[in-house]
Amino acid sequence: MIRQLAAVSATALLATAFYAVQPAVAAPAACTKTVLPLPTGTLPGPALVRSADSTGRYLIGHASREEGSQAVLWVDGVPRWLASKPNSVSRAYSVTDKGFVLGNTSDATSTDYWIYSVATGTYQVLDLPEGFQVYDLTGMNERHDIAGVAGDPFGTERFPFVIPAGGQPKLLPTPQGVDAFTVDAIGDDGSLVGRFTNPDNSVIRSYRWTSWNRRPVLLTGQNRDHTWASVIDGTRIGGGSQGGGETRGRIWNTRTGRYTELEDAITDLNSSGDAVTQGGDDFIDTFPSVLITSTGARTTFPESTHLTQVFDRGNQLSTAGYELTDGEYRAITYQC
Repeated sequence: MIRQLAAVSATALLATAFYAVQPAVAAPAACTKTVLPLPTGTLPGPALVRSADSTGRYLIGHASREEGSQAVLWVDGVPRWLASKPNSVSRAYSVTDKGFVLGNTSDATSTDYWIYSVATGTYQVLDLPEGFQVYDLTGMNERHDIAGVAGDPFGTERFPFVIPAGGQPKLLPTPQGVDAFTVDAIGDDGSLVGRFTNPDNSVIRSYRWTSWNRRPVLLTGQNRDHTWASVIDGTRIGGGSQGGGETRGRIWNTRTGRYTELEDAITDLNSSGDAVTQGGDDFIDTFPSVLITSTGARTTFPESTHLTQVFDRGNQLSTAGYELTDGEYRAITYQC
């Protein structure tokens, strides 16, 4: 059951109510599922929705084609491949409400990092400094600040960075005595969350940057072996923790410094305070995703469903993600 781990707050009481309601055995008839179409040339293989804008108009993920895994963008449910050059593989990281996608394209000779405009159908390739080694990108916020992790030429060290909109990469200050693991999310205000590990990798903890010029601060309540954040929405951060063979969900309130714990990791939050839980890649068919509204109402989806997005209320779609059906991963959306 949910444990209240900080002083009682409205959010904490709400989280307790979330868990008190017993989940249904399957998604109710009121929810309509759509299996998303795939672009021409798709080959058998996993098709997933990995991220989206806040409205559900723009969805990004990937599918398989002859060259390998390639990024897919759905605009109002209509798919298109994303790649800045032919005969390549590509990946999309995030998409803004105004239809700008952050991604990369790799071929045998090089990797481009780009911002794609839905309106113009064009790619703006990022002009990175010579020798700057991008290890991974995290995402891009609405003002086009980009977060990620850089690496040394030997791949032995990682360095969190941010690229201010239209600017050049800036390495972020890091805590002492720990090693950078990844940057998990960037908020529209420029705040970031990322993970750092101790030297033997036995403990991984989440930290939050509120300034690009100051060291990040440890997120509260780090009493597990592994803690992470997956989304920043205003004053709330959603994520999870692992320890003792158990995965739990967490929602931090950055205004109060308190957090609540739920029964499964949080993958996304919306502006109304609704959340979706992880379900899980490794535990699919065991831990289904749950949509939890700010009023405490719960919708438990079939055990083969993994939801990655929950959209702002008043839009055509409610959630998106993927499901495992007959041994295949399929990109899906729900309207509830």
